[in-house]
Amino acid sequence: MQVSPITGPSETADVRKVPVGPLKLEDAIRPPTNLYTTKAPHTATILSVRQISSPSCADKIYEIIFDHRGFMSYKEGQAFGVMVPNADNPFVPGCAEGLRTIFSASSRYGDYFNGRTTTILVKLNKYDETLRNLCNARRGYHLQLTGPSLEATLLGDYSPTATHIFVAQSGASIGPFRAHIRRFFKEVIPTFKFSGQVWLFYGRKDQPQPDCRIYNDEFEQYQEDYPRNFHYYFYNDILSQNLAGTVINLLTKNGAYIYLVGPHGMVDNADTTFTNIDPHWPIQKPILVEKNQWRVQDDDY
Repeated sequence: MQVSPITGPSETADVRKVPVGPLKLEDAIRPPTNLYTTKAPHTATILSVRQISSPSCADKIYEIIFDHRGFMSYKEGQAFGVMVPNADNPFVPGCAEGLRTIFSASSRYGDYFNGRTTTILVKLNKYDETLRNLCNARRGYHLQLTGPSLEATLLGDYSPTATHIFVAQSGASIGPFRAHIRRFFKEVIPTFKFSGQVWLFYGRKDQPQPDCRIYNDEFEQYQEDYPRNFHYYFYNDILSQNLAGTVINLLTKNGAYIYLVGPHGMVDNADTTFTNIDPHWPIQKPILVEKNQWRVQDDDY
């Protein structure tokens, strides 16, 4: 396998990058954890709700951007507990039984780049009251947050030269990876300039329309701007012999980290493929797990 040499961004790509702030968000060494609870949640205000998936896609995915006023610190790859507030008073804790765990789909600076907002992706489920209410919400509505929590999709290596392999089968599971990718390729951060590699496997080939791959235009632009640093494929491609072998080599010989977010069957399929290709995989995988290079987050929403 020949891995492309690492290179910095082109001048054209730099023009598209955006300054962010406040830069004090870079100071935290450990990820913030459980700043808010179901008994004392943080109430945020919704700024926008839109269906971001194509009407032709089986999954109806909504993008929700909310204003937390800078009071919800987190790192890319973390998730929040999201609740619908009390109907009579949005600052009274809602029903904890309706709590749903949802990843941030934006970096710690948010899609407004000011450290005050966060973006989440929600798959519509008409049988789930919380998810249904979130998708039907409007600007000015409130939601309540707990967390942040979860660590499986936090970076295993924060070095700017590391290699990260992101695997998401479909839909809203792209959220934590989009957060990382924007930090790597979209944001101007004086103390952090990514020069490593990202391999993104996302989207099912039974839904080949670009609009079924959420944020496809963003990812294609990064691929164009950073051809040696950003590699973009369908999820199914990681199951092919050629690319599966490449991924195994990146993990075992180049020290890469792989992150898999999706239903348990998706992870099993990748594991089975790697076993079929490399007879040493059953021995190598436990070593990768021990080194935190194999990171899995089950996610069926």
